[in-house]
Amino acid sequence: CIICVYVQEITIKSEHYKDVVAKEELVYLTSDSPNILEEMDPTKAYVIGGLVDHNHHKGITFEKAKELGIDHAQLPLSSFVKMNSRKVLAVNHVCEIILAYLEKGSWKEAFFTVLPQRKGAVAVDKDGADHQEKEAEDSDSDSDPETQQHTEKAQT
Repeated sequence: CIICVYVQEITIKSEHYKDVVAKEELVYLTSDSPNILEEMDPTKAYVIGGLVDHNHHKGITFEKAKELGIDHAQLPLSSFVKMNSRKVLAVNHVCEIILAYLEKGSWKEAFFTVLPQRKGAVAVDKDGADHQEKEAEDSDSDSDPETQQHTEKAQT
């Protein structure tokens, strides 16, 4: 089953997507694509394909998109989220993230609304550091002004 997501509607078709939508209107969403989806184009249909075992079929959806001459992209996950687990998402999570993005207009909000806690998702700052790293740096004793004063006095 392939799911085509238009910005206005979601339809589930049993036919192959290349038989339903012109390839110029398609964007295949695959975590293997080097292209990052910044925003959704209302003139495009987004294909979400799913494999039960991604480890045995690494890159197959990306290769299929290239073979068929279909544009491809991945969700901007790493721009907003750092996870403990692999960044490959289940089809239902991709659908829910897209719906949340369309509702909220924010990828960050969409990711944190949908991603399950077991993924260990942490927000990434604009400079690429995750919030946990930043908090650890901020709480470091070397950056504490009171500790610095004691250290400076001990050195003199």
